[in-house]
Amino acid sequence: MRRRCLSLLVLLLAGCGTVRAAADCLTLDLRASEGELAATITVAEPADWRVVVVHDGHVAWRGKRHGPFTYTHRMRDYKGADHVMVRISGPAGKVCTKTDLVSD
Repeated sequence: MRRRCLSLLVLLLAGCGTVRAAADCLTLDLRASEGELAATITVAEPADWRVVVVHDGHVAWRGKRHGPFTYTHRMRDYKGADHVMVRISGPAGKVCTKTDLVSD
């Protein structure tokens, strides 16, 4: 039991599969105007990233980018509040997530 706990502790300290705070990896600027949303994603770290943009529970865009990069994805503004989530995954299992909400 003790050996298993020690192994788990070593993996956690090594950062295996950790989810980092959004401020560490990316920024998300979400703006609404004239029936359209613009989600601007900025990543400063140089690496190959897989990017997923989710708008109200549906995948709005999925792709790959090499950092550092800034990408703007435009989508239709639904009635009421719109929830946008961006998730990026990169080298060594690094995953960062940022969410934002914009309402009429």
